[in-house]
This record gives sequence, structure tokens and C-alpha cells, in this order.
Amino acid sequence: MSRRTLFLFLVTSAISGLIGFNLESFMEEKAPPLVHKLKAPLMLAGGATGDHQYLLPAGTSLYFDQAFPEGFVRYKVYVNVEGVSLDAAPPTEKFWLDPLTAFPVRKEQLGKLLQDYPLTKDELRGILAGGALTKDDIKALLDEFSR
Repeated sequence: MSRRTLFLFLVTSAISGLIGFNLESFMEEKAPPLVHKLKAPLMLAGGATGDHQYLLPAGTSLYFDQAFPEGFVRYKVYVNVEGVSLDAAPPTEKFWLDPLTAFPVRKEQLGKLLQDYPLTKDELRGILAGGALTKDDIKALLDEFSR
């Protein structure tokens, strides 16, 4: 190793130590996150409004975050916010995560959605094909709406 190379190495190491920069970790490629694209819409629950119906649309990308022993898995959803400036502040509570819960549309919820929510044909097709409703559930719902 030449003196110049040794000098550059020592200077780089010293600067890296001062600013907490690790060239090796910077150069490492990170594995892409695990992602799931929704094939069918999911209902959303949580937050301050308990009686409103919300759908997470088919095609939404869910990025794996963590699996829990209680039997649920947390995913991240990224949202681009346009037209409004949101103030961000550090959390004031120790447990600051307040996730929504997403689940397949159930028979009783589909009836309410059909009455109150502007479902598109594709959303309805995705809900029916999602597998959470049985054929009997779908028949009962159609009978209810044909009266």
C-alpha cells in the first residue's frame, strides 16, 4: 500500500468516524420490500369515525412491515397527499402507532355498501371474487335487493 493510499484511507476513516458515515453499509444494496397488490378491495375500520364505510381499493400496494404472534400482519400503505399542507409533529405518546384494520367485505357490509357507497362494477366484481362471501351469501343478498 502506497503512502498516498494509506493517507487517504486514514483520512476517510477519520472523517467517517466523525460524521458517523459507514461506507460499507452505504454501498450495500438493500433488498426490496415484500409487496402485495390487492386483488379485491378490503374494508377499512378504525380511526375516530366508526360508522362510515371505507374501501381500500383493489390494486393498492401493501408493503410488508411486521407479523405478530396474535395472528395479524402489519403492512404499510404509502399515500401521496396533494392540494393540502399537513403539519407533521413528533409523536407525544410512547405508543404512537394507530393503525387501521383492513378485512374482507362481509355479507352484512356488502348490503350497506351497495346502498350507501358508490361501488363500481370492478369493485363489486373484486369483492364477489375475493372469496370471503359464499354463493349462499351472494344469493341472499341478491334476493334482498330484488324485493
